[in-house]
This record gives sequence, C-alpha cells and structure tokens, in this order.
Amino acid sequence: MSERLLPLVQDIMEAKRIPIAAADLSLRKAAEVMLANRATAVVTLDAEKRPSLVFSLRRLIKAVAEGIDIDKSHIAEYAVKDPVVVRLDDPVDEALKIMKKEMVRFLPVVDHRSRMHGYVEPRHVAFHLWRLIPYGAATVEAKSRNMVVMDSDATLQAAAKAMDSNGVTEVFVRKENELRILREWDFLAALVEGTNPAEARISNYARGEVIRVPADFDARAAVELMEENDVLRLVVHDKEANVVKVVTMSDLAFAALSYIEKIGLKAVALVLINVEPGRERDVAAKLAEIDEVKEVLSVPGIYDLVARIEASDVDKVADVVTHKIRGMREIRDTLTLVAVPYFRKART
Repeated sequence: MSERLLPLVQDIMEAKRIPIAAADLSLRKAAEVMLANRATAVVTLDAEKRPSLVFSLRRLIKAVAEGIDIDKSHIAEYAVKDPVVVRLDDPVDEALKIMKKEMVRFLPVVDHRSRMHGYVEPRHVAFHLWRLIPYGAATVEAKSRNMVVMDSDATLQAAAKAMDSNGVTEVFVRKENELRILREWDFLAALVEGTNPAEARISNYARGEVIRVPADFDARAAVELMEENDVLRLVVHDKEANVVKVVTMSDLAFAALSYIEKIGLKAVALVLINVEPGRERDVAAKLAEIDEVKEVLSVPGIYDLVARIEASDVDKVADVVTHKIRGMREIRDTLTLVAVPYFRKART
C-alpha cells in the first residue's frame, strides 16, 4: 500500500546539473566535473544519450589512494562499464533497493529507450521520504557509524587510503582542540587545484564544519538539518556510552525505507465541509467519532468545518469521505484535498 504514496524517481532526481564527461577525460578533470555539478560521479553517454560509463567518487578515491597519476589516467580505464540504472517511472524505494543490491550510490535515470534524463543519489531520496514520515518516528542512533579521525599533517593520499579502507568518503581532521571535516567537495576541490595528493596536507582543505547532535536526535529533523546546511553527515554524540559516531544521508535514506516497509505511510486528506445552518456542533461531534478523522476545525468563509483524515491509502480516504462523511444528512457539500507532507517545522 505504501508504494502508492511514494513519489517516482522522476519527481526527485537531479535533472538540471548532470555530470557528463567524455571517456578520455583525465581523472583530475573528472573531479572538476563532479565538483562543478555537486555530484558524486560522472557519466559518459553514447551516441544515443545512453549511459555507457560511470566513474564514481569512490573510484577516484581508490585511484588517489593507490598513487595513480590522475593527470595521465582516463575515465575509461577506471569507470564501471554498462552501469546499473533506474527508470523514470520507478518508485523511489526501487532506486534505494538497486543501490543496496548493487552497492552503488549514484544511479543514472533513464527512459524506456535507456536515454539519460538525470541521476539520483541517496540524499535525493532522503530529502523526500522523510517529508512523508512524521517527527518522532525514529532517531539517528541506530544508523550511526564510527568516525575516521586523522592528524592535520596527514597527506591527501593518506586520507584517500583511510577513506578507501573504511568505505567512507570523508575524514575528520584533528587540529589542536578543533575538529574539522574533509568532505567530498573539499577532497575534489584539492584535486581540482592541481595539488599532488602525496604532498598536499589535509589541514589546508578540511573546510567542513562539524555539526553535532545527540544520539536520540529525531531522524527527520536530522535530514532537514543536513539539507539546510548542505552537508551529508552529522556527528552523533552518545553521552551515556561516551561514544562519538557519524550518521550520513545514505544511512538516513535507507532508514526511511526501512521505516516505511515496517510501518507504512498514511494517506492524509483535508475535507472541507458545508453543513446546514446551526448544525456545526452536531456534525463536528459525529465526525470526531470516525476513527480516521483525527481533527475537526471550525473555519470562517465559504466552508463551515475542516476534517483532517488519516488512512492507510487513498482508496480508504475515498471510502471514509463517501460512506461516513457525505452520508450525513446535515452535510450539504464537501471538497476533499489529498495532502502530502512537504514542509513542516519541528516541535521545539
């Protein structure tokens, strides 16, 4: 039932800034394309605009870790050939399932002719799925993972080795009493500047600020905090266990899917109601007795009442409106608005 309420990949994908790169482009130039488009991979298209190669940030990190000359090496040598893709009309949970199965974090989005129209990453999915989940449904604690912390005098190549061996795309840099992050974008910026990874110091490029949250911090609020600050991870401090960990946007994207699969989503509708003069209180009392009606409001203007409905799916909403609400003799007219949560302020 929940899939019917989920957006499609075409509704959440990045379609304006697509990181397209020629197969003979150097790895350093590939880093430039990633940074310019704020993407974690580049795509090579064939003559029919179909994805033929994908060169990811993780593969770039591995190349730097192994000491490969990124000026003389080309995308075609290290990219994934015939990359896995997702369709425009697939639901967003299908994109996450593909990412998990294929162990990738960047998916080209194609039409029925396999022509590319955009791409999707876990952050795109997380932004949208958590808007469909109420505050208080989950915390960030369960999806936290260990931090990789390095001294400020470590080289960019050493950082790449640490990232590659730990399966992450960032390292934390300790400088005196301050902790900074060498983010994906910082790593790419260092390469774009023409630095020698074996000589460049990470302290010169770790520009990301550390955003700390408690272990019981609300997961939806965490995603919103990342989106507002343009970061892909938060530092999670568990005071009771005295442990500091990290939660990423990818972690939270998969957490959202797990929550939806276990609990499901609610279809929400606002029903605007006209009633016979003087019968507002009677109708409001009857509406409140309906299980799916969560709130009844009195409003001035064209309509007299607004009923907020929560149901398992849109069909159930229609059934409630048709058989339980419109059947009341005191009701003259209704207008039903099926709603999808988009923006909502967290409770303080």
